[in-house]
Amino acid sequence: MLHRADLYLAPAVSRSAVNRLFEGFCPGQDEIHAIEIHHRGALVLRIAPAPYSCSDKREIYSLSKSFCSTAVGFLADEGKLDLDARLVDLFPDAVPADPQPNLLKMKVRHILSMNSGHGGCAMPGMIRSEDEIRSFMTQPIPYEPGTHFAYNTGATLMLSHIMEKLSGMKLLDYLTWKLFMPLGISDIRWNRTPDGSNEGGTGIHVSVDDISKLGLLYLNRGVWNGTRLLSEKWVAEATSPISDNSSNGSPDWCSGYGFQFWVNAREGFRGDGAYGQLCVVLPERELVIAVQTELGDMQREIDRIMDFVPHLFDEDTAEDSDLVLPEYAPISSPLRRAGFEDRFIRLEENALGWTGCYFRYDAAADEMRFTFSDGADQYTVAAGRGHWAESTVVAAKLKPKLVDKMSTPDRERCRTAASYSAEENRLVFSVRFLNCPHRTEWTFARDGDSGFTLNAESWGGYDPGVFPVRGEIL
Repeated sequence: MLHRADLYLAPAVSRSAVNRLFEGFCPGQDEIHAIEIHHRGALVLRIAPAPYSCSDKREIYSLSKSFCSTAVGFLADEGKLDLDARLVDLFPDAVPADPQPNLLKMKVRHILSMNSGHGGCAMPGMIRSEDEIRSFMTQPIPYEPGTHFAYNTGATLMLSHIMEKLSGMKLLDYLTWKLFMPLGISDIRWNRTPDGSNEGGTGIHVSVDDISKLGLLYLNRGVWNGTRLLSEKWVAEATSPISDNSSNGSPDWCSGYGFQFWVNAREGFRGDGAYGQLCVVLPERELVIAVQTELGDMQREIDRIMDFVPHLFDEDTAEDSDLVLPEYAPISSPLRRAGFEDRFIRLEENALGWTGCYFRYDAAADEMRFTFSDGADQYTVAAGRGHWAESTVVAAKLKPKLVDKMSTPDRERCRTAASYSAEENRLVFSVRFLNCPHRTEWTFARDGDSGFTLNAESWGGYDPGVFPVRGEIL
């Protein structure tokens, strides 16, 4: 089953090549949730297997960095930001009394190119600090800026702070004015850190359609629909191998790094994020490829895409022309109930902030409905037996995330597609989040007459101590 609007292939696209691409991914392990390809500015492929959609606004991780970098480009083009400005001159009130020598040498261009001089990521310390800017400055800076590549989400958060100070606007608002409105992108949200700044290096919520537009802007060297938005100078520098990251691991992560863009090993450049979110730009082929996935091996993903690209317009033979796409099948079971439905469950104190919950089976829809409360509001997640049921809830810490690389909102919106199976004293919900990269499995179990436990497993992370949740069935 597919959303009808999310299956488009131009007549020239090879169905057999698309089949081979998807064959390399395995449902339940490495999955493509949405992919879109533009050639010479025209859409040639747009696919999202159910329950996903190419228009889903999904939380992305380090691909956010390329959006943040673009905001820096606008500010630099306006003449409001000098890339050779020193960080200590931009934030003199945050400079420690006895600054590290390397801090005094750190410039905006070093922060942009992951050459700040830090030995690792400053983000965990920053989001736990009462002063994020001072935390960035006081963490050890053992290397001279410009000499050592270290991937640093905290550096991109620092760019968000710089943007906010020099533009007088939140990063999201500035990009809305300069980028999203001209490109026809709307309904964006961007997570904020405890001090209220947009995270910068992670946490923007965009669709694969939106990611494609960012790629098209860079493919066209800063021009959109005949109007120049970014300077060609910025685009060229941002996507060139400024930083030497040759000791950084697998081929596509050691071929050079620009201003929050990676240089590809074979050709072109990209923005990317954990679990396989990609904006791949191949100027020589005039291609933009946007992908949202959940997988563990991103090098393998990039290899598959780069192997696919030369065959995108192969001529199909008749027997190979039928399209075969993955099915993300909902779970099911012969049983409809577990035996503890319609019983209120009083929950022990837990990190989710939930105080109680209950289950109710909807026979007409063949759905199990899980309702939970935080003592003030109630929300319900529906799960279909053999089909996906969609829900929207507002909760704390329910959605998986990159632990230590992003802040934890008090409450956030969660869109889910869920199915369930039942056995005596046990329910399993297979949950796919439609506004983040992850899928999870929730297991609800009765222990004896009144014991209750909720456990969760996910490829994404949960803060320590969130699960299990325990309670008493009344």
